[in-house]
Amino acid sequence: MGATLCGAAIARTTTTKYRAHWIQWRDFSKFMCWSPWLNMAGRSSSQKLAYFAIYLWRYGWNSTGRGNQYPTIQSKLSSVFWYHRRYVDVDLSRSPLLRILLQGIKRLSDPTKKKMPVTPAFLRILRRSLHLSRPRERLLWGSVLLGYFFLLRRSEYLLVGGHRYFYCLKTKNVFFSDTRGSPVSAAMATAVTIGLSGAKISIWARTMHQSGHRSLCPVRALKHVLQARKHLRVTDHGNLCADLTAEAVSKALKDTARRAGVDSSNYSTHSLRSGGATALLSGKADSLSIKILGRWISRCFEEYPLQSAISRDA
Repeated sequence: MGATLCGAAIARTTTTKYRAHWIQWRDFSKFMCWSPWLNMAGRSSSQKLAYFAIYLWRYGWNSTGRGNQYPTIQSKLSSVFWYHRRYVDVDLSRSPLLRILLQGIKRLSDPTKKKMPVTPAFLRILRRSLHLSRPRERLLWGSVLLGYFFLLRRSEYLLVGGHRYFYCLKTKNVFFSDTRGSPVSAAMATAVTIGLSGAKISIWARTMHQSGHRSLCPVRALKHVLQARKHLRVTDHGNLCADLTAEAVSKALKDTARRAGVDSSNYSTHSLRSGGATALLSGKADSLSIKILGRWISRCFEEYPLQSAISRDA
């Protein structure tokens, strides 16, 4: 029972990431001829962790040999700390030396470049570039809108690098609903309700009501997706957005940015999530409601830039 509870202490997605980082630490320890398990939070342990951080900064852990940046190194060290707490009951800490070293890495790391949020005007430019008579483009458009309105992470509704996460939005967990969130037919729908299970913060019965806009509306979005699935003959697919990839969505957003005359590198699938949050913030929505809808642990969404990539309605 204790092992089950400890295993549930962090999300499955985080467990997967920690395991990958631990393997890097294990391999580095083998290369350095010491055990990956550190006995205590002392000078020797801190020095070994410092060597690991320096190696990551200089070489990273990738085929290109490109060094990791500060946030990545912090994440990898946190994974090592977690494994020691979980499996050997040792609570490692950042010594003064390690903290100073990490501060140096932070100062020398490239500044974090946040992706710009999409705006309604940006989405309308995207819409005008698509031919909804083509099922794949219709699927993309409907999926983009659902990602925007429900503040979805890409892994929550798209294929990422050919991989589908277990919590990816299921067809059975999406339905048209009325004002009370009860299932209704598409013709009677005034809202859309979705459920995600197993993500960092599992949710159920999150409802977004129709916007009244002829193009940018969650109800219309789901209709587009379902119609596209029918024409693509994937009505039995277990995942709502079928085989739509994050790469395809990202490419569509970058192409739209170029049409709008802005830097395409500022846009990715995350721009939909941040764009939806920015629209809610601009509309004076309650921060707690946004936090719950977007399944954020912190209030980082409040830092999203509010400026528009397109200064006027397009």
